[in-house]
Amino acid sequence: MTLRDDILTRFSNQPTGEPPYLPDLTLWYKWHREHSTLPEAWQSYTLPQVSRALGAPIWMVARPWHASTPGIPITTETTGVERVTRYEAFGRVLTARWALGPDGDWWQVEYPVKTIGDLVAARAIIEARTYTLEASDLVTLQQEIGEDGVLALEVPMRPYSDILHTLLGWSEGLTLFAGEGRSALLEMIEILEEKLQALTAQVTALPGDLILAPDNLDGQYISPRVFHQHLAESYVHTAAITHRRGKRLVVHVGGPVRYILPLLAEAGVDGVEGIAGPPQGDLSLAEARQIAGPGLTLWGGIPQDLLNDIHSSEEFEGGVVEALRQVRRDGRTILGIADKVPVDADTSRLERIARLVRPV
Repeated sequence: MTLRDDILTRFSNQPTGEPPYLPDLTLWYKWHREHSTLPEAWQSYTLPQVSRALGAPIWMVARPWHASTPGIPITTETTGVERVTRYEAFGRVLTARWALGPDGDWWQVEYPVKTIGDLVAARAIIEARTYTLEASDLVTLQQEIGEDGVLALEVPMRPYSDILHTLLGWSEGLTLFAGEGRSALLEMIEILEEKLQALTAQVTALPGDLILAPDNLDGQYISPRVFHQHLAESYVHTAAITHRRGKRLVVHVGGPVRYILPLLAEAGVDGVEGIAGPPQGDLSLAEARQIAGPGLTLWGGIPQDLLNDIHSSEEFEGGVVEALRQVRRDGRTILGIADKVPVDADTSRLERIARLVRPV
């Protein structure tokens, strides 16, 4: 059985062999490549080459589309410590601002929509949004991966999450949803939903193994009521489109998901990336299985914090061994770092995980 088959069989009712260890290196690799801080021996490596060097299967994510907003002037200015994006619509200028964080990455500190008066301009931005396929390199990516891993095709965030992540922010945004801006925001969700599902139909027809919804769901912000109101139907539609093409839908989560997991399973989602116990999340793999039921593929088990030196070497190895023990009891799980390998991960610990999972 190839590594690709080993991963995909976790989404079936008849998995075979030991569950795989699959780290999501996408965030870690992108950041270090852009900052020229990959380990010296890997400076010229692609992500698949780094995965092979770590003794792990390849998790490659492609976004085979780009978004644009024809007719909406957008400008971005970047200095050494700040990045500012301005949108012009309906006589208003909406401003988003990012500050350079202590990890060297950009942290968003200001969102475009600040008052109910900004919603008219925000709607114009959403109405103008257009998705265009860019799938020319998928065959090349598949060839580079071969049978050593899987290619996941990313679709946009759920409209509810998208609006809060990109336009409103999760504090002021939730206030607007609960107040007089609610009807306008619901209309904006409907507009984006139609565009999302139309794009999903195109993406699922492309070469690739899985469909990834990068929604980063967090139970601190997504209650069961909110899920039913704003997310459930969207997942049902995307899952149905995905399954018609013979693919599987994976949703990315972050933080506590105790009350979200069974709802994702009910909506037809096939797998969840990002399962972790405290303090990062609220469920071990074994606990997640009890709550999610038998049909949902669970991916994670190793909290991000174990990969840096705030935890001792003994704590790190103990956490990995315990996660591995739980995975071996459950064929529909994939061992991984929840929810992604962090930028500050200790490379030596990444290398040690593969040796713990498959001792020579």
